[in-house]
Amino acid sequence: MASYKKIQANVDSNLALQAEGIFKDIGLNTTTAINVFLKKVVATGGIPFELKETPEQKATRDLVQTISKLPHKEAKSTKDIEDWLNED
Repeated sequence: MASYKKIQANVDSNLALQAEGIFKDIGLNTTTAINVFLKKVVATGGIPFELKETPEQKATRDLVQTISKLPHKEAKSTKDIEDWLNED
């Protein structure tokens, strides 16, 4: 007799609804789909698909890195911000 372990995860509700619709279309429920995924992880010894950042994520990361290298002055008061805004 198989024993079961309850797994709980917090996911975006819209994402979950979209996935549930796809599972339903192919004749699965969410529990079965998760079991299929876990079995594939065990069979392949890892995540059964490639994980990499999207071009948009890479562009955002690159932009943040570039911006962080720009010289900057820390504003410690409202006056500092006003002075900065009024600079020519």
